[in-house]
Amino acid sequence: MNGNTVVLLSVLLLAACAQPGGGPAPAAAPPSSLTMDAAGRVVRLRAERNQDDATAAAVLARLRQSDAAAFKGVSVLAWDHAVLLTGAVIKPEQRRHAEQLAKTMDGVTVVFNDIGLDENPGAAVFLPETGREQRIHAGLLGQDDIAGAYAVRVVNGVVTLLGTARTAEDAARAAGFARDSGDIKWVVNHVAVP
Repeated sequence: MNGNTVVLLSVLLLAACAQPGGGPAPAAAPPSSLTMDAAGRVVRLRAERNQDDATAAAVLARLRQSDAAAFKGVSVLAWDHAVLLTGAVIKPEQRRHAEQLAKTMDGVTVVFNDIGLDENPGAAVFLPETGREQRIHAGLLGQDDIAGAYAVRVVNGVVTLLGTARTAEDAARAAGFARDSGDIKWVVNHVAVP
């Protein structure tokens, strides 16, 4: 390889590591089932939400067991066999390792790796903004024109939606609602549509 090829490959490798997700985004996990209430809204059963919480806790425990210092700035959100990793680590190989560990967990079919790289991964900027998450989630529940069930993660002004919607239009309306909820940089939409 000549010098120009090496430089080009290095730039491409660095760009892939710096992008949220590190390359092409995986497709949303297909919903395992779509449960509707009497009004035609998508609902998520308590047992399913409990399973999501248990999956997220298990993935985070595995990460921290693997390397507590490296993954102190990482958080996990799960929805219907999909896992979202957010936060930051210092090295690209830690980012890849986190994704690989999450993929080995029972029941996990898709991993969305939105872990960034930073010299101070424990900084507050990488923590989930739970107050904003709760406000957006409550707002989504209160919208009659947005049929779906959603989980919301907000980190550093970026909203990520996981969930299930009846149609692509519902998922787009949910993303639009999140985007318009005030001081949001952008919205990442990983909502599954049957």
